[in-house]
Amino acid sequence: MQRDIFISYSRRDLQQVISIRDEIKEKLGSDLWIDIKGVESGDQFVNVIVEAINEAKVVLFMISKWSMLSEYTKKEVMYAKNIGKKVVPVILDNSPLSGWFLFEFGVVDYVDINDAVQKGKFLENIKGWLGMVDNDEGPLDFYEAGLHYYLKQDYDLALDWWRKAAKYEYADALYRIGNCYRLGHGVPQDYVKCREWLLKAARQEHSAAQEVIGQLYLQGLGVEQDEGKALEWYRKAADNGNLMAIYDIAKCYYYGRGVSVDYQEAARLFGVASEQGLVKAQASLGYCYLHGEGVEKDAAEAVKWLKKAALSGPSAAQYHLGRCYYDGMGVKQDYGEAARWFKEAIKNNHAFSEFYLGLCYLHGHGVPKNETIARTCFRKAVKQGYEEAAKYLK
Repeated sequence: MQRDIFISYSRRDLQQVISIRDEIKEKLGSDLWIDIKGVESGDQFVNVIVEAINEAKVVLFMISKWSMLSEYTKKEVMYAKNIGKKVVPVILDNSPLSGWFLFEFGVVDYVDINDAVQKGKFLENIKGWLGMVDNDEGPLDFYEAGLHYYLKQDYDLALDWWRKAAKYEYADALYRIGNCYRLGHGVPQDYVKCREWLLKAARQEHSAAQEVIGQLYLQGLGVEQDEGKALEWYRKAADNGNLMAIYDIAKCYYYGRGVSVDYQEAARLFGVASEQGLVKAQASLGYCYLHGEGVEKDAAEAVKWLKKAALSGPSAAQYHLGRCYYDGMGVKQDYGEAARWFKEAIKNNHAFSEFYLGLCYLHGHGVPKNETIARTCFRKAVKQGYEEAAKYLK
């Protein structure tokens, strides 16, 4: 008999566990398996418990003072983890997650069964964990269920739902599965399998899948590196309206990847993507205006685009905007604003910004003069590979 749920618990909590089991069965009508008699010996663990865990889709660990002390519940839960089962901690008596559980699992979401709201969500989530759906649900429902769990970083369950949608050749699900193989989410990282799934979506003109296939060819991931093929895939994605692909093509022209260097065409494409709100393109367009690459040099126009990008966080845009304020390029010189943007950029370990923030503290530009902080900034810049900072450090 297929066991849907295995419940790991201490015999001291038997009556409360039976009550929870019966409530789940009433909610879902599931055929649950529970060790009513309790584990009496190591032999029983091997012969009975292991088989039940193997067959279960979900393992509920009923956490109490007693179960946290039990060697048998520890064996059950650790075995379930080691074979890749979904383990859901359910707190019975306000006992905190601690000891061996935190060591093995880290901080994870748990269910406080005494909290009415959490209990209600728990009973609803069980249906998703078991892959139970109504007969009238289709690939879109499966896809959205997968997206729900993916956003909660429950990648295993997300993949279960997307694979259901993939049986219908649902392009978004095919793309998502491919991306999971690319990122190693819920499956071992595998660029070959990533490309196989992405190709299924790309044949349906899925632009995001086409753009990622271009990345694979550009970097030689799962395929032989080929900048020309990368550009071909980027063009297919761009023809289907993918903004990132337009940006990718612009970079190909800028760096000469699969095509001759053409700053003018690069700047034009950066502009197309920038007007539609792509932050990376706005940062690149600002840089082009700052240095006159593909467009007439215009510091004020550079500041305009760098500001748009910097507000959304790219550290390169924040650094260049800081430099504009520091040097008074396209904007009135303002060391305070410069230091502010350098500080934003170093949140993402931007070496150049560490160096210039060090200069601000060294000279008291926009911040109180402080040679100790300046030295710290220079050290960080050197550590991140900016050797110029070493001169100031000496």
